Amino acid sequence: MRRASRVAALAAGLALVAAAPAGASHKHGVDVDTIATGLDNPRHVAVSHHGDVYVAESGTGDDTGSPKSCFQSAEGNVCTGNTGAVTRIDRRGRQQRVVEGLASFAQPAGEPNPRNNAIGPHGVFVDGDDVYVTNGGPTGPWRNDDDQTIILRDPTLVSEDPVSALYGTLLKLKRHGGYRVIADLWRFENENNPDAGVGNPLVDSNPVDVYADHGRFYVADAGGNSVVRIGRFGGIRALSVFPNITMPNPFAEPPPAPQTVPMQAVPTGVVKGPDGALYMSQLTGFPFPVGGARVFRIDPRTGAARVYARGFTNIVDLDFGRDGTLYVLEMDNDSLLGEKTDGALFAVHRRGGTPRRLDEEGTLTHPGGLAVGRKGDLYVSNHSAEADVGEVLRIDLD
Repeated sequence: MRRASRVAALAAGLALVAAAPAGASHKHGVDVDTIATGLDNPRHVAVSHHGDVYVAESGTGDDTGSPKSCFQSAEGNVCTGNTGAVTRIDRRGRQQRVVEGLASFAQPAGEPNPRNNAIGPHGVFVDGDDVYVTNGGPTGPWRNDDDQTIILRDPTLVSEDPVSALYGTLLKLKRHGGYRVIADLWRFENENNPDAGVGNPLVDSNPVDVYADHGRFYVADAGGNSVVRIGRFGGIRALSVFPNITMPNPFAEPPPAPQTVPMQAVPTGVVKGPDGALYMSQLTGFPFPVGGARVFRIDPRTGAARVYARGFTNIVDLDFGRDGTLYVLEMDNDSLLGEKTDGALFAVHRRGGTPRRLDEEGTLTHPGGLAVGRKGDLYVSNHSAEADVGEVLRIDLD
């Protein structure tokens, strides 16, 4: 397994669809309402100052049946398509794809998990009236099972399907549909490969989250094990690079098989805290240990990082409430190698202390993103590794 395999890890005819009637449940004083349904591998969410909710859909890979570009990846045998999208749920509950045609790859029909576990649009951030989206992937693609020949986005994948040029980029959505590329994180990785110095020589960029800050951008790159800073004039540099940690290999056979493996950090979220620092969450790489994921506090000037909160499992996103509470979302509470698919939602008090779990087991199934709304309610994408059945939940913490 090369990276976090399940973290992944436009145009015309935008139809306005009324949201399905919201379902509601009530658990331990927490009210949960479904505000969007029928999404394809939904990942991070964001809330505008108007109260509109945006969710990045990683798509379903190729849906034509005649893919132009297929390859092997941590997600299996996958094919590229233009099925990535961004959906908006307005204050009236109406659900609309405001941008379509973004790059996506997933297993095609005939494979074990067709259309699921896609990689494509992942991070989304709203800054005033501007919406920014990261288009993830490709996560270390290769061909030829015998020698695992590594292939690159440029020139190979782009020559096969031009939409592949969107892999590893930061996009700004246009007001009336469409988008423009404002930063190419994959190219930066290809030319600099910051985490090669900590033992990861593979060219691998999978930008999964973005925070916009007065013309600058901070991007969590799950493939590059880094938080990248994009300046006002487009310059890109690695602000913080996170090293591997040596872990026991749960599938080790008797020697000489390796008894340990280098676990990668796999950043998944980046936000600005009330103290002006950046906070980064990690999924962790293989073997995805229970309790092994942490939240880091990063100095936005120097990139110096320290652990802020620990003891989590496979964190997929985080956000702060207005009172300084940090909310942390786990994609899989018993590890991606565990038998269950329950996620979990935690609150960390602004003064620190033991994280407090907010949801009841069975509420979340492989959730993919978290955002705090204007009134303190939480928005969470659910069934994030599945096509057609993805949803967005609104959680009221009364």
